[in-house]
Amino acid sequence: MMNRTATLGIALLVGASASAQQPGDAGASALDWIQVTATRFSDPVQEVPNSISIITGDELRARGTYDLRTALALVGGAFVAPGGDFGPAGSVPGLLGLREVDDFLLVIDGIPAGGAFVPQFELLDFHNIERIEVVRGAAPVYYGTTAFAGTINVVHYPAGAAVNQASASFGSFGSMAADGAAVLSTGEVNQSLAADVTHEKISDARAGFDRQHVLYRSSMQLGPGNVTVDLDGVHQRQRPSSPSPVGDDGQLTTLLSADFNQNPADAEINSNRVRAVLGYTQLIPLGTWVTTLAESHTRIDSVQGYLQDGFTDSIENDAQGFSQRRTIDDVYLNSIVTQALSPTVAVTYGINEVFGHARQASSTFPYTLALDGSDVPLSGAQAPDGSTTLKDTRSFAGVFAQSRWKITPDLNLLAGVRLNHVSESQDADDGTAPLHQSAHATRWSGALGIDYRLWRDKEGDLDDVTVYANAGNTFQPAQIDFGPEAGFDPLLRPETEQSYEIGIKADGLDGQVEVDLTAFWVEFGQQALQTLIDGTPALVNGGSQRFKGIEMEGAWRATEALKIAATFSINDARYRDFSTLIDDELVQLRGNELILSPRLLGALSATYAPHVGVRVSVTGNYVGPRYLDMQNTARAGGYFTEDASIGYSFDRVLVTANAYNITDRRDPALESDLGEGQLYRVKGRWMQLKVTVPFR
Repeated sequence: MMNRTATLGIALLVGASASAQQPGDAGASALDWIQVTATRFSDPVQEVPNSISIITGDELRARGTYDLRTALALVGGAFVAPGGDFGPAGSVPGLLGLREVDDFLLVIDGIPAGGAFVPQFELLDFHNIERIEVVRGAAPVYYGTTAFAGTINVVHYPAGAAVNQASASFGSFGSMAADGAAVLSTGEVNQSLAADVTHEKISDARAGFDRQHVLYRSSMQLGPGNVTVDLDGVHQRQRPSSPSPVGDDGQLTTLLSADFNQNPADAEINSNRVRAVLGYTQLIPLGTWVTTLAESHTRIDSVQGYLQDGFTDSIENDAQGFSQRRTIDDVYLNSIVTQALSPTVAVTYGINEVFGHARQASSTFPYTLALDGSDVPLSGAQAPDGSTTLKDTRSFAGVFAQSRWKITPDLNLLAGVRLNHVSESQDADDGTAPLHQSAHATRWSGALGIDYRLWRDKEGDLDDVTVYANAGNTFQPAQIDFGPEAGFDPLLRPETEQSYEIGIKADGLDGQVEVDLTAFWVEFGQQALQTLIDGTPALVNGGSQRFKGIEMEGAWRATEALKIAATFSINDARYRDFSTLIDDELVQLRGNELILSPRLLGALSATYAPHVGVRVSVTGNYVGPRYLDMQNTARAGGYFTEDASIGYSFDRVLVTANAYNITDRRDPALESDLGEGQLYRVKGRWMQLKVTVPFR
């Protein structure tokens, strides 16, 4: 017979879910939904002292979402650039004014995607999603150093549940896609299966991607607990697009078209990933014990190329290309216990480890590219001018504990601490002098948060106003860009972060209105700088940056079918002490704004999605002015993008027409890490006709 402690554990984890609203429940605002990312206590968003956004799968489908930009279009302060160096299927999010892809943690069904290396946004798809949770800032307790500036958690329907529909679509430039998800069985064994096939082409005739993806999920009772098994596979073939060079005036060059492709004729980024996840949940005398073991294997073969600085039609070998073969093996182990010490105090504690091993072989070659796009050379016809190999092994291990104390019915304290041990071993070879490096660090990280309910509707729990504040401290080892020169820079000391956040969350009118207003201050230190040592360029620690701002999200559910949403943010992302090498000279950037970090962001959306009848959705996003260079000499103006969908829901069939970036803006949005001095543009206008049939 279970003792009192185990009973309290069930009450904590199951009872909270029963009392709080779930996505789609009548009368629930987004603040009432249970989150799974910020804490392990199954708390609703309203009772967590962090800024958290939840986008439900129903909302994503009603707005015609098909990539990360459209999915996060209504997240306050979010700015997503589609594409990038990882191919047209990829994307790079921006939160807190920060635009470095490796500073974010991508979690898929609780498993870090990309593990100890770079988050795999390019392999992310948007089918059979139950919800997406976005936590701004670090998550220094549970996820440790892998969650530095924000966490994006994509949650698919669990075993025994699914969106239960199939769809087919036809889009611009000959794009096509099909997907379906269904429940296979429920009862003693819960099973579900989701699969999708995508052939996407864009305005660049030489770019696009093909993806096939399948996800199988199962769960069943085994002994005293419950076992879950997930099997996930992705097969993807990309034809990469290119960034646009910046001219002498600091603006994007007008010499080349917005869709000029610099890559060799046989350019590709081909990825295969398989992942297996085994989980076990059991009630023990201490509480609820959850253990998860995941293993992923990713193989990437790529050929890419970029124009060099000072290119002209009269210069031979005006471009540099590289080919790579890379494999990454990731192992994720997580074992935690969640325990109710009393009706007002709960703790969760445990260990987790993210282990990664990468192997890469690269070769580089020069080639000549005609600026009119004619006579595009093949990479295989070029003579290589260098080759490198890289082996890198990383381990992010931690022991952590987090406690939630309900001091009063309206006052909560959330505190956590983590002891991290990170280590890395690296071997690089360019055929002349092999280089071996290793580094390790053992440090504490932690967070403290408090929230207080100022007011609650006496007639129910759907209307309340809560103020909150939190502080966090963490660190992060420098990431790897996996370019052809990866492994030859020194292993630097970890970067550091201190963050502070205050805010207010409110919902009213029986959950019809919701508002989340947040102010934040984040300091990054010990960042990598290019400097001169004895006249030779070298990479060292020492840079610091500061991010501060105000973000607002609001929504009004006028009827069950009609939702109006708006976001607004003011961001101030600046260099502090940041003396770095630019054009062979040391330049102090103190006070300058970060490149491509807009001060103003805003969004307005209206979605009307009844079960039967006409459906309409319109979303407009504003991106404010931003600088295109670190010295802040070239400034780009702000711009709007508009997405819209219109359709009709019959009894058993939904037909929708979707349009994205209707005005076809091609503004600069993302800096390339591989094409020096080049910027990726906003993806051009794209349209889609989609037919969806539900299963019954």
